[in-house]
Amino acid sequence: MKKETIIAVLIGLSLGLFITYGVYQARTNISRRSNEPKLAMTEPTEDFAGELILNSPLDESVQTDDSVIVSGTTLPNSFVVIFVGNEETITTSDNSGNFSVEVSLEEGPNIITVYVIDEDGQTLSVEKTVTTSDETFEEDTVSEPSEN
Repeated sequence: MKKETIIAVLIGLSLGLFITYGVYQARTNISRRSNEPKLAMTEPTEDFAGELILNSPLDESVQTDDSVIVSGTTLPNSFVVIFVGNEETITTSDNSGNFSVEVSLEEGPNIITVYVIDEDGQTLSVEKTVTTSDETFEEDTVSEPSEN
């Protein structure tokens, strides 16, 4: 009976150590993953081999249309992600680096943020503000005082 008790204690001890080691490994992997960024867009670095130029829309423009064409030039064959508020549009640039996509706007100011992502995961972004309004604006004419 002594022999069976010792074997049972050794098996229990081995099993307990095995489970403890598994829990330890799981916790260290989880803590390592929580410290890593999760699909975060990194800030552009000096080794980012490209640029992002937006041709349209103009920054701080005012328009009556509820959509605008976002176009520009960047790295050839790269992903371009366009955010207008919480709406996301994904496209790619062509072999020359050109891209163009129509996005919907809401009434009032709209912040349009365009990200380009290169093959190494580096990102570059540009932000423009476009305001939509149904009102028409008239320019005030300043009349010169007449001399009598």
